[in-house]
Amino acid sequence: MLPATGYALRDENRPYADDPAWTAVEIDFKRADHPLRTERVLQGLVFDYVSLHTLDLSICSPEPPDVKYLDALVEVAHENGASAITDHLGFTHGVKGGAGVGHVMAPPFTQASLDATCRNVEVIQRRFGDFKFYVENLAHFFAWQGEIDEIAFMTRVLERTGCGLLLDVTNSYANQFNFGDSTQDFIRAVVPAANRVQMHLAGGYFDQRWGRYVDSHSESIPDDVWSLYEEALALGCGKVDAVFIERDWKFPCEQGWRNEVHRARHLAELVHQRSSTAEYAT
Repeated sequence: MLPATGYALRDENRPYADDPAWTAVEIDFKRADHPLRTERVLQGLVFDYVSLHTLDLSICSPEPPDVKYLDALVEVAHENGASAITDHLGFTHGVKGGAGVGHVMAPPFTQASLDATCRNVEVIQRRFGDFKFYVENLAHFFAWQGEIDEIAFMTRVLERTGCGLLLDVTNSYANQFNFGDSTQDFIRAVVPAANRVQMHLAGGYFDQRWGRYVDSHSESIPDDVWSLYEEALALGCGKVDAVFIERDWKFPCEQGWRNEVHRARHLAELVHQRSSTAEYAT
């Protein structure tokens, strides 16, 4: 199966949605559910695969998400013809109605956190019904002291709940750059553990002041990330549903938009062809 390829939809890339390499789209829940919006966020655009992305499920909190929020996600997914709903494997608050942390944070990798996360994912999946749910790995600001590592935590969530994996290749690349965590080891463990896979690709920059690689979604995708993407495609061959490129500022010209989605499509086709050739040879 050849994955669909495309972008996280932004006003800046909407004019290029006619590109034949752009066959999948990721829509943002807050944009799609804006109270002043009077029509579907896709506004007549048609794609082979639509996914709804959100930031506020707080999957790793001690308590499950609010049912009203889950139902709002389902309503927007229905409205836009989505096949899937995704969020990060992290938390934005400790308890419902409590203070937020300002960003999605990775949880401490402990047994208690793992158990709570799996319970929440199961609640989410029951409420989402036929919509497939995928969890995304995060780029870390710092590492909590834990009992297991991120690889074990992620693979156990995938295996215990059967949810899909949204592999953010650039997030894992940033963790390797900043904390020494091997992106190859991560990909080689989590992709086989997942039933279904989506991917995120993006470009960031190295902050000289802080000595950190920042996943800013502001630059072209680095060659190292393209290479890791190709390996992930090969490992997930047959179960990768879609690949989305994220760009949120310092937007490229038209040719820049088109070049990156064509590269994502070309590599997907190349890996698919290799796999088909290998199967035929055996």
